[in-house]
Amino acid sequence: MDFEKIKEACDRYVEARMEELWEISVFLHGHPELAFHEYEAMRCLSAFLEKEGFAIERGSGGLETAFHATYTHRLGGKQIAILLEYDALPKLGHACGHNLIACSGLGAAIALQKMVQDADLCGTIHVIGTPAEEDGGGKIIMLENGVFADIDAVFLLHPTSATTRIAGECVSSTEFQIEFFGKSAHAQSHAEDGINALDAATLFVTAMGLNGKQIKNNTNYSCMIANGGISTGQIPAYTKVLCNSNSLSLKDLHKVNEKIRNAAKGSAMATGCTCEIKEQDGYAGRIPNQILADVCKGELAKLKEPVMDGMPYDLGGEDLGNVSRHIPICNLYVTIFRDHKISGHTEQFRELAISEAGYRCIEVGSKAMARTAGELFLHPELVEQAQAELKERLKNE
Repeated sequence: MDFEKIKEACDRYVEARMEELWEISVFLHGHPELAFHEYEAMRCLSAFLEKEGFAIERGSGGLETAFHATYTHRLGGKQIAILLEYDALPKLGHACGHNLIACSGLGAAIALQKMVQDADLCGTIHVIGTPAEEDGGGKIIMLENGVFADIDAVFLLHPTSATTRIAGECVSSTEFQIEFFGKSAHAQSHAEDGINALDAATLFVTAMGLNGKQIKNNTNYSCMIANGGISTGQIPAYTKVLCNSNSLSLKDLHKVNEKIRNAAKGSAMATGCTCEIKEQDGYAGRIPNQILADVCKGELAKLKEPVMDGMPYDLGGEDLGNVSRHIPICNLYVTIFRDHKISGHTEQFRELAISEAGYRCIEVGSKAMARTAGELFLHPELVEQAQAELKERLKNE
């Protein structure tokens, strides 16, 4: 068997199917749906895979707009998942290019299906439609509900600018809501009877500003007073501060979170107030995988796609990070604007996602992910090496 020729044939297969994939991409782009409401996108994407012979489970993981498609060629072998995202941004639509993420996943899935058939490889292809990446963490819910239980490796494409890359680490984050409770009084005639909750909020924000000198460069936080009182003539009895913390290291994030809690409690105590601290974990930082990255870079080189050195970190966050702490991932970022780095979540990025560069992103991404996943089916020891690397990275985090 000449596997390189089989992969080249699958490249041509992607090219032959590109008009169909682009038609779906255009539909998604023109019909943006917000988190947990991606009904048309879910129906469109799952129907395409069903027509291609994949078994479909809609409503996976308890989410109405999720789905899980599977195709098995000979029992046994590895379980490789390709993830799709398809939620849009409020007011901006597909300014993060999720139409490209979804359709590159479709292209990779059907190319990989042909590859395992032509090469007679055993294993199962999973295509998992994951809603609510922008807001709500659909992958986290699906992970907790067992959708990823049997998966050995995961692929996800994201459009980017400048040079194509394999993503490295990204930040873990926590959201805080801190409420201070004091006692109201007239600010002029009976100020001494009051307990000033705004003093507590101000002291907290000041303390966190000073704390910033003692945190690592990989860690950051920001605070804002969301409610500072209702009248200048009244001692505020209630204030609310919102705070976000993030770090490339989960261990360092835990340290700064403890500083936030202590500053809130100390500020309340110093001003005679009480406080209530509510916190919610954000997305966990991505754990990259060198084994999978090296295989994917090798395939991108064969496709003559320039790729950045290493696995560069970024300061964003995504719910793929939570998945990456359980399963090895390959998070491929294919450029849709080569000139220089630009921001996502902008009108410019939205228009690029429906341009010729977006078309090319789907084609390159489909080929690269299918080729890389095919290598994992052909050489299952690579998956075992990737899983061992994940364990080691988690141990050393």
